[in-house]
Amino acid sequence: MKCRTLLIALWLPGSLWAMEIQAVRIDGSSLTGQWIGCADGGPITLRTTAGSTPLALSDLSIVKFTRAAGRRDATDRASAPVVFYLNDGGRLPGRLVGSAANALVSTTVLGEAVELPFDRLAGVRVGDVGAFPRSAELFDAALADRLPGRDVLVTRSADKPQVLPGRLVELGPEQGSFVFGDRTRTLQTSKIFGVAFAIGSSGPADIGTTFQLSDGSLLAGRIHGADANTVRVATSIGLTVTIPLGDLEAIHIQSDRVVYLSDLHASRLRTEGMLHRPWPVRMDVGVTGKPLSISGRRFDKGIGCHSYTELVYSIDQAYESFVATIGIDDIVRPRGSVVFRVMGDGKTLFDSGAVTGRDHARDVIVDVRGVKTLTLIVDYGLDLDLSDHAVWGDARLLKPRSGGKTKVPGAEPGSVQ
Repeated sequence: MKCRTLLIALWLPGSLWAMEIQAVRIDGSSLTGQWIGCADGGPITLRTTAGSTPLALSDLSIVKFTRAAGRRDATDRASAPVVFYLNDGGRLPGRLVGSAANALVSTTVLGEAVELPFDRLAGVRVGDVGAFPRSAELFDAALADRLPGRDVLVTRSADKPQVLPGRLVELGPEQGSFVFGDRTRTLQTSKIFGVAFAIGSSGPADIGTTFQLSDGSLLAGRIHGADANTVRVATSIGLTVTIPLGDLEAIHIQSDRVVYLSDLHASRLRTEGMLHRPWPVRMDVGVTGKPLSISGRRFDKGIGCHSYTELVYSIDQAYESFVATIGIDDIVRPRGSVVFRVMGDGKTLFDSGAVTGRDHARDVIVDVRGVKTLTLIVDYGLDLDLSDHAVWGDARLLKPRSGGKTKVPGAEPGSVQ
């Protein structure tokens, strides 16, 4: 990756830059400023009234384009029925031009008549979701359950769509051919809702950044350079594309400093119930299996649990901070009352006091430098264990910066941001 920085400037009187952004760090803190660009191979710079401050890309989780002067409305690609789904999680609305050898030819944000190899694609949807909800449901299921050596074609039908396993040979705007059984059949594209591709030899790339565009595109890749008006992206499928800033909604950054606890195995788990049997501990969903949510804030990552729960992790002094958003799950609010505690090697690093379903979500940063064993506790609150659906939203550990023992600004043991 040639470019390791974003150049950002806070607004100053008389500023000439028009693209306002919000840069969110991996510890949850944020700055609002205005975009300058990205120096090729240069340092990450945040310009403030106090001067320029270096800021590593690995310190950022997302850059949001909150106010874009001259932002364009979503293009025709947003309303186009064709969407190309990439292996790396990318999504490209656009137009199907035709087929090449083991590839679809497309017009998307990547350019005109660009070949998308079958083994880089998770699927292609050519039908309208609103008009064919049952087909859409079956297509989504096929995408979620892809297997080696088998494509799955879903037909376009409002009542009884078909799911056909086989192999796509070609697909164009008017017709395509698909092998199922021992026959190759020609099908009208207007009869097809979508195709989920077999898992190919080309797996997901090493993605550092995902670019969210106003036309609905999600494009994975790495920043290759930028100026005040555009960002050059070296995409995960080998193409470099220039994106106008007016088309960007957000840049999501996967920092190698962030480790989510829901991706780790607890070395010990203890649960108790006072008036009922213990509830299960669930990763990335609440204890009922529903999405994690606290006072309207949704979390794709995190831990859902109930009082009393104790989770122990062996972290072997490898991290500098524990960060999370705590609160009672929206599914039971305003009921529920718990106490969140973070322990390090048997010592209390953070104690929330009583947290009820009437409280807003709370962002917590805990210094865990030198800690070998990290323990998360959800204890009984004011109402025994009634409706104590607790959420550790985006619970994550932050590795030290390269070289090491850099203190997180403003973070003292047990501090709350």
